[in-house]
Amino acid sequence: MTATTRIWFAFAAVGAGMIHLAVAAGAPLLLTIVLAGFGIAELGWGVGVLVRGRLLVARVVLGAALVPVLFWGAIATVGSGWGPVAGDALPLFPMAVASLFDLFVAATLAVHGRRHAASDTPARAPAATARQDWGFLAALTVAGALFSGLVTPALAATEAGSKAVPHGSHGIPGLEFLDAGHGHHH
Repeated sequence: MTATTRIWFAFAAVGAGMIHLAVAAGAPLLLTIVLAGFGIAELGWGVGVLVRGRLLVARVVLGAALVPVLFWGAIATVGSGWGPVAGDALPLFPMAVASLFDLFVAATLAVHGRRHAASDTPARAPAATARQDWGFLAALTVAGALFSGLVTPALAATEAGSKAVPHGSHGIPGLEFLDAGHGHHH
């Protein structure tokens, strides 16, 4: 497993976790508990992959990554005895982005497992070359852009995001003159 692939896994898991936690903040109690559990597990696994530099319990995560997607699908299809209608408690765009991340993790783990006999041990990395370093930097940049481009609007579309302080409206008392729309310009 390459460092690039591990970064992509970690970004996807952290993104899904952040979104599930944000959706949990505005959901009825039972959904909050379930979504918070998903979010904490996803964040924990993503950070663990980054810290350890290898996939952790890949076979378990392969199936577990599908659980939030199936849960959302079941709630949206059947309706919910868990609280408000699924569209209110589980907003479409944030849940779709979190599901996309979870599906990416599951599908990529499945492909990787078939290719590499599902080994959780890190392979010995060959010596890095300048070309590999640039490739890693490019992959990291693309992953960061995709992560921020998907996660930011998904978080904004949650109830927690709708209650966030609008950008530019939180200043430090006494420094209002630094705000472009207020105070004196020198």
